[in-house]
Amino acid sequence: MKRPQLQGPGVLRQRYVHPPRVSLAKAPVGEPTAPAEEAPASTEAASPRSFWTSGYLVPAFIGLQLVCQLALLVEVLSPLRVIFRILSFGVSLVLLAAVPGRHLRHPALPFVLGAMAITSLNMFHPETSSILAGLAQLGIQFSVIAPLLWVTRLRMDAVAFRRMLALLFLFNAASAALGVLQVYYPGRFQPTLSTIIEGMGDEYSESLKFETATGQRVFRPFGLTDLPGGAATGAFYSVLFGSGFLLSSKRGLIRALSVGGIFLGLICLYLCQVRAIAVMLLVCMVAIMIVLALNGRLMRMTRLALVVGGFAIAGFGGAVMMGGDAITKRWGSLLEQEAGEVYYVNRGHFLEGAFSYFLPKYPVGAGLGRYGMANAYFGDNSDPSRPPLWAEIQWTAWIFDGGIPVLVLYPLGVLAALIWALRLAFLREGPQEFWLWGTILFGFNLGGLAITFSYPFFVSQPGLVFWLINAALFSAYHQSLRQAPRPLKDAALHPHRR
Repeated sequence: MKRPQLQGPGVLRQRYVHPPRVSLAKAPVGEPTAPAEEAPASTEAASPRSFWTSGYLVPAFIGLQLVCQLALLVEVLSPLRVIFRILSFGVSLVLLAAVPGRHLRHPALPFVLGAMAITSLNMFHPETSSILAGLAQLGIQFSVIAPLLWVTRLRMDAVAFRRMLALLFLFNAASAALGVLQVYYPGRFQPTLSTIIEGMGDEYSESLKFETATGQRVFRPFGLTDLPGGAATGAFYSVLFGSGFLLSSKRGLIRALSVGGIFLGLICLYLCQVRAIAVMLLVCMVAIMIVLALNGRLMRMTRLALVVGGFAIAGFGGAVMMGGDAITKRWGSLLEQEAGEVYYVNRGHFLEGAFSYFLPKYPVGAGLGRYGMANAYFGDNSDPSRPPLWAEIQWTAWIFDGGIPVLVLYPLGVLAALIWALRLAFLREGPQEFWLWGTILFGFNLGGLAITFSYPFFVSQPGLVFWLINAALFSAYHQSLRQAPRPLKDAALHPHRR
């Protein structure tokens, strides 16, 4: 039986269809190690467990996350805020137990699981705040990394992956658009303020406001969150995913939505005045453009540079028209000093304190439940020997979680995810346009690594989204390789042989 032959670069002519077979060869990294025979499509469709292993589960999970987020904005549901916050993380743990099958081995998984094993041992640390707070801390962190296990059990494909990103893009673009309206129409679209922010007092709440061009004092845009400045996260995702759809789609409507999302996202980001997110976005965009240039995709790089660069200039003008001098002063401060000095004044001293003070004090961790949401909701701070701690950046949080071992293992996991995305971005041949989404993911991962120096990223919902997107693309790519004809599969898995 003859194999399919490649006619020209990437053009496939398939003469015969291979029947399903059992492979006894060693599986490549990222695929199950046990031999498996693919079942016919009709059998899979008829299986009662098909939903739990299908690509529809990830969009459903994303939808539930969005519902939980929107529930925080409804004033009548404010007594149930804790339940919705727990639900947004807890469902990831439920799916870890509910989704059947064997997971693929993502390159980041061994490092991240090692870090979580060390963190779990800190439950027995004598300075753990309380059993409930410690369990809550473990629950949050395991739910954040859980997509690396349950998403890679699913039958993801390129369509399911794009569907997931489309949901994220539309929600975050709507959040950015609402953030702009909250400044343009002060007080009209403002949701209920987070109880945590209210508990910090009026002085702190006032510090989160600024004076608009019309002289009114307003909160930094909430977007579809309950936090002042929270729309910055939606603005970031709107620009990033909008860039991906702008480069990948040939449909006019999708391109128009992408361009609109990018423009509104940039205006909203300026109005939010969250410079750490802006730097993260800048890192992402520069990384994406560099990879596109190195790949020889100069037309796509030029298109992205013109759209994002042009809107960055126009969007700043629009933000100044609404926000007035407060916007100019806030963003102008980035240019008044050298970048290193600006970072040190705002966040760098937290990094210095993490390594010069906390690391020598807690070389193997500080116990669990002593910072963040776990401590705020479930911590026992009555004992002066174990007071609550504050983790302003992720590196401090890693030290609290497990000291030196976690400080080494978890960043190695992020680096492994970064390298895998870069390898995917440089694939010249392969099914679908996974190289493009690998390029976007590389920029996203690099931005995620950058934000760890400004925010405890991996103990939050954006951290969960980070591992969800990485796991989803990893699963979709390997699923496509299983369905690809042999010459195309070999070219993708073994690029050094070409």
